[in-house]
Parts: sequence; C-alpha cells; structure tokens
Amino acid sequence: MKTLYCTTITSGALNLIRSYEGEVSGCEAIICHYVHEEPSRDKHGCIVENAFKVYFPNSEAICYTLSGEISYVLK
Repeated sequence: MKTLYCTTITSGALNLIRSYEGEVSGCEAIICHYVHEEPSRDKHGCIVENAFKVYFPNSEAICYTLSGEISYVLK
C-alpha cells in the first residue's frame, strides 16, 4: 500500500486505482496491490524528474508527480 499526494487525477487513473481496492479522498490517493514502481521516462528514454510510474497486476499503470498530478498511462 502507498499513499500519494493528489491535486488532480484523470478518470482512467481513478478507475484503475479503485479496481485494486484503492481510493482517493481529499488530497490523498491510497494505492493498493501495485506490482512495482519505477521512474517515469520521456519518449527519448530519459528519466523525468519527480515523476513515477506505478504498475498494477493487469500490466496497466498510472503516472504520478510529486506535485500531485496522477494520470492513467496509455499502453
């Protein structure tokens, strides 16, 4: 389980979080049952500062930033 700071979240990310028993309330997103986390990378493969991807058992992922933005990652 992991708690993230959340200021904005996309509907796709919210649905994915909730499908694995997580929840978003106020400025917190509680992430459950994730498989692994890694730094986010841009299209050139460079690490994006303060951005991370969290993968779930179905191989779908969300990306979050330390400033509180959470979004669904398209495959």
